[in-house]
Formats: sequence, C-alpha cells, structure tokens
Amino acid sequence: MKNLGLVLSGGAVRGAAHIGVLKALEEHGIKPSYLSGSSAGAIVSVFYGAGYSPFEIEEIILKTNVLSYLKPALNFSALFSLEGLERFFKNYIHYTDISQLNIPVYLCATNLNLGRPEYFAEGDIIKVVAASCALPFIFKPVQIGDYIYVDGGVMDNLPVEPLLGKADFIIGSEVNPLGEEENLSNPFNILIRSFYLAIRSNVEVRKKYCDIFIQPEELMNIGLFSTWKIKDAIDIGYRYTKNIIQELNKQ
Repeated sequence: MKNLGLVLSGGAVRGAAHIGVLKALEEHGIKPSYLSGSSAGAIVSVFYGAGYSPFEIEEIILKTNVLSYLKPALNFSALFSLEGLERFFKNYIHYTDISQLNIPVYLCATNLNLGRPEYFAEGDIIKVVAASCALPFIFKPVQIGDYIYVDGGVMDNLPVEPLLGKADFIIGSEVNPLGEEENLSNPFNILIRSFYLAIRSNVEVRKKYCDIFIQPEELMNIGLFSTWKIKDAIDIGYRYTKNIIQELNKQ
C-alpha cells in the first residue's frame, strides 16, 4: 500500500460513514496517498486533504447544524441553494484551490452541458465542492466557467478513474447499499429513490477497480437526510472497516 488511493462516494448523511472508515484505517496505520470523492465524499476528502484528522472531522460535523446552511433557492431551478456551504467551508478550510491541499484530491462533478463527469484536481475548492454536491432538483446547479454542474454521483458516484495508474492499491467506500424502500408515499421520496437506483449502475461498473470495496449494509437504516443519525453513520463505517481489516490480518 505504498500509494494507497481512497475513493469516497456520495450519499448525503450516509456519507458520514466515510469518517468512520478513515478512523479505522488510521488506527491501523493506513493513510491514503490519494483521495477521490463525489458529493458527500468530496466534502470528507477536502477536510482530510486539508489536514484534519478523522476525529477532528467527526467533531466538526457533530457540532454543526447542517440544516442551518441550507437556504431556499430564489428561483425555480431547485429547492435549496448551497451558498451557505461557502460560509461553512470558510470557517474551517484555509485553502482556496484544490491543488493546495496536503495530499492530491480529486473531486467529481457532472458537467450538465456536456453530459459527462469531470474530475477536478485544481480550481476553487468551495465552488467545486458545491458543484459536486448539487443534487438535481434539491440543490441549485453551480456554474464553473462556461458550464453548469450538478452532483458528481449523477454520472460517477465512485470516482476511481483519477486514481488508476497512480495508486497501487484502491479502497472504495460506497455508502448506498440497496435495500427495500417502503416509504414511497410522496414525490420527494420517489425522486430520491429513483436517483439512487440510477447511480447504482455507475457504481457497479467501477467497483471492480477497487482492491477493497466497503459498503456497510447497516447504512440501509440511515435515511439520506436523517441528520440526527450522523453519529450512527460514522460508527457504522468505523465498525465495518475495522472488521474488514481484522479479517485481512488473519489471512
């Protein structure tokens, strides 16, 4: 694991499980040389790349009122604007460009104009993270240059591509196990369920490039926007990864 690559998927609140994954890896002296993330995975990647330990990231997330950073969008393109994300990031991230981070980080966002995923290794951190998190209909799309961007998970929720040829060993952390969904009584739940069914196919194609693929089934019990279960998601990611490492050490 001389050059370890860690790929972190999107998954809203479930993405907090990535913090637990990092905690378990560091406990065993395992630190990634490269990070690549979409959506929630992009946020965790930037914090880790900026030098925060998994425990510090956990502390920040648990003391943050996530909903306070969501502002109603003032147009018909989405329900919410991610402008509050800028305020949150400025409180903690003291870098302006992705290339300034302590380790190489790649952030995935979907170019809506060209219909393709793009991987940013440089550029305005806040703007690119917001683009990577801009879940269609829920969050307002983000303009970067001449193009409009939405959530990276739309086309690539497990962005391994930037690490191929760079990392000797790749761990993929994906937080959207597919279980039965019973609560489909309103259009919002149907929309979100449909979105994650659609992105499942792009994950299946890419997980074959991972030497270890992490996808805790317990995360099925965490709603995508259940902010009161952030700590549960972190603990699930931690336990699951720790068990994998222990099993590997037995071999």
